[in-house]
Amino acid sequence: MHEGRIADAVATQIRERGLGGAGLRLIVSGGHGDTVAFDDALRFHLAAALPHLDVSAISIVHRPGARLCGGCAGAYIARHPADRCPACGGEGTAVPTPERIELEWSTPSAGRLDGLREV
Repeated sequence: MHEGRIADAVATQIRERGLGGAGLRLIVSGGHGDTVAFDDALRFHLAAALPHLDVSAISIVHRPGARLCGGCAGAYIARHPADRCPACGGEGTAVPTPERIELEWSTPSAGRLDGLREV
């Protein structure tokens, strides 16, 4: 699965920066629509690549994505995969695009953003 390659790249960044799970956020843009399956697979592969890390402490956030309406064929941006077309209420289908991952982390003592890195 392509999540394995993504997890390897993320794991490399985590190791190089000496990051832990707490305070680490992965921001995902794009994808194929099933965010739950993607997140589960990504966590599985991260756990294999970084067995010492509590991957459940890593936050995964998906940016709104492009959808096409099955009712009126209009394009719209959905915050959640279940969001319906704002024009007609029809069910949308994700527009498949490659995932883009950004890492965001904070220093626990400072509680502030220390970095943002695209993977």
